[in-house]
Amino acid sequence: MHSYKTKTYRGYVYVFPSSRSYPYQSPQDGLWCSFHFPPGNYPDPAGSPTREAVHGAFIAGQLPAFTRRDTNGGKAILTKYNAGSLGDLSYGNLLTRPQSALSRSLILDAIKCATDETRLKAILAQASGGTELLTKPDVLQRFKLILLGVRAHVIADTWAHQDFCGLHNILNTYWDVNYDPKSWDPSKMGYGRQSVDYNDGTAAPWKNKTLSVSYKLTQPNFEATPNGTSYLGHGWMGHFPDFGFLRFRYKPCWADPQGAPVERNNPAEYKAAWLELLSLFSQASGAGQLKASAQFQTDVGKALMAIQTPCNLEGADSGRKVAAFAWLQAFKNDPDCSPATLINVVQEPDPGTVMAGRVGTTNNVQLDSDLYLFQIAADYHFRWVQAYLSKARLYTFSASWSQQPGPLSPAVDKLF
Repeated sequence: MHSYKTKTYRGYVYVFPSSRSYPYQSPQDGLWCSFHFPPGNYPDPAGSPTREAVHGAFIAGQLPAFTRRDTNGGKAILTKYNAGSLGDLSYGNLLTRPQSALSRSLILDAIKCATDETRLKAILAQASGGTELLTKPDVLQRFKLILLGVRAHVIADTWAHQDFCGLHNILNTYWDVNYDPKSWDPSKMGYGRQSVDYNDGTAAPWKNKTLSVSYKLTQPNFEATPNGTSYLGHGWMGHFPDFGFLRFRYKPCWADPQGAPVERNNPAEYKAAWLELLSLFSQASGAGQLKASAQFQTDVGKALMAIQTPCNLEGADSGRKVAAFAWLQAFKNDPDCSPATLINVVQEPDPGTVMAGRVGTTNNVQLDSDLYLFQIAADYHFRWVQAYLSKARLYTFSASWSQQPGPLSPAVDKLF
């Protein structure tokens, strides 16, 4: 018996099993691997741009080195306890890693799209209704910003979602942080317990926590799906990867559980993510690659203050609410950083984030609406990732979601 979930995207509603399934059966591989978990755990394909070519020597020197994960560390213990899942380890190249070859190439393409109207016109020309769309005022400017926003989200996720992949895969699970195959005592620890250690930036010491879906109403900061059958993305880790102030330790299934836990230092990772995004926005605006300056140092200090603002996860406020307020406070005196609309980050979706353009209750959209431009931008990005992975012989999207038609003609692939 399977339970099912639905996902609405690109104008379609998709139904897929929430129970365990192997990666090739997963109908949403292209959705998750393109937008939230871009594959990055592999050697650079020939011709990949260097970090210096993407960002310049100054920012490249501020960022940590690109590293790959060895995903065969858990092979011995899986052979003993879950040999049927050994095949999942062969998808280790699909783990998301920041500054991967795909990520670097993506940034260069994002800059090109933001600074070259010819390319924007070429993309829109391949959309349904593109000829008429190009006659509408301010379409290029709006499309440029929407597409840049889509790409920025993906780059941010390469940092926040690192070490997870966009497939239903045992790589996304973990052992209990205290698990030692040589001394494990099920009578004391329990067979199904998978806990993690965390530090939320407060004065409190590290704490041990078993995350659970049961926290949804009582303590949503700890809501997650371990012990369940959903092996997609960071579902087992819940919101932890997305909290910039947080540090956590865990034993991922791809690592040897006899070794030390993997420690994620989100404040350090989020600082690097902010630097990479700042570099992207500088170049996308036409200002060029960033250089050392007093203003740069001031802005880094503000960003760090926001990122490191602690949050008592056992308190009443959600981690994302505390983080959002911290960013507003850090840059409150900067007129260029004052949002026109404040978003309720707890409410999903906040009405202010819902794009207008849908015609009635149908799936039809207004031609020159932001909603349709977003659909085009999302389709372009999806096709770009699909083409990159295919050309590099890293992965081929074959599941049902990836085969659905979008607003762009297949001829858009010639732009890649």
